[in-house]
Amino acid sequence: MAFRSDFDQLEMNVVNLASQGLSYGVHVMVTANRWAEIRPALKDLLGTRFELRLGDPTESDVDRRVAVNVPHGRPGRGLGRDKLHFLVALPRIDAVTSAEDVGAGIGDAVSRIRGAWRGRTAPPVRMLPELLPYDVLPAAARQPNPRLVPVGVNEDALAPVYLDFDAEPHFLCFADGESGKTNLLRTIVRGVVDRYSPQQARMILVDYRRTMLGLVTTEHLIGYAVTAPALTQMMADVKGSLTRRLPGPDVTQEQLRTRSWWSGPELFVVVDDYDLVATASGNPLDPLLEFLPQAKDVGLHLIIARRAGGAGRALFQPMIGRLRELSSPGIMMSGNKDEGVLLGTVKPSVLPPGRGTIVSRKLGQQLMQVAWLPPE
Repeated sequence: MAFRSDFDQLEMNVVNLASQGLSYGVHVMVTANRWAEIRPALKDLLGTRFELRLGDPTESDVDRRVAVNVPHGRPGRGLGRDKLHFLVALPRIDAVTSAEDVGAGIGDAVSRIRGAWRGRTAPPVRMLPELLPYDVLPAAARQPNPRLVPVGVNEDALAPVYLDFDAEPHFLCFADGESGKTNLLRTIVRGVVDRYSPQQARMILVDYRRTMLGLVTTEHLIGYAVTAPALTQMMADVKGSLTRRLPGPDVTQEQLRTRSWWSGPELFVVVDDYDLVATASGNPLDPLLEFLPQAKDVGLHLIIARRAGGAGRALFQPMIGRLRELSSPGIMMSGNKDEGVLLGTVKPSVLPPGRGTIVSRKLGQQLMQVAWLPPE
């Protein structure tokens, strides 16, 4: 089934609906080219079965000898469980017998039935929006925690999705071009600027393509790197600062418990197009490697966005490999499924701009829509 190959993570949901749905008035109908494409766990739950003409009658689930007699070129002819032939009626009530415009006929029948029905109706299925304005995200005062950074809404409840940098300090993003990865970074940066004062958070933007120019105009921004030499110098300064934040031998247990042996702002290093930064000639961000496991202690947050193309090989790159070892949260947006699993158990797939599956220890795996923050 195409559904199983494209949405394999949802297959068990269908099985659960088939096993429990009738208790809630939910009916499950499944079609497939071959009976073998329906897994036994689901097939056993399908009490009503109809079999149209098969490509190979020997694969019949009703009777192989009777299936041979289902005529070719006669759409709608098939077999029931009692081995008798049946003919499917055209699903239309507009007195037209043509199958050429059956789609229009079905639409007409559905609209008439809906207009005539006076009983209770099932609630509409709520869908993720194609475009989610940033302004609809909750302000800090309406959040469970004012330091949470909202980035979009999830598919299950259309509820806000937050990044908690206090609990999970780093973040990864894989996405093809024009899929919304730079917009995601803009959304994160705006959320940090709105929820942290310059005394609480400072920021370095690594933006070789200069797509975030002018995004941060406050004192939060302490560096904007557009070339490798400039970034190398910034990372040398950052390494010295973070080294001084490491606990020394004179730090007491109480200071370790409250992380009070140093004071100062958190540091957010936001990297767009990481594939342009980490090249065969070197990676200017390598000085941060040793601090990634101790990020909570030294106040470091690394946020990386990279193209999905070639990401399968990039998983073995030291920086991304270390972030994955630390179970850092991330989002898998549109990409080529041939890259394989990049985050959690999620393989890339073709998705609308801004759409992706967020993966974290706290949220699990959720399909979400990232809020749209237009360039200023």
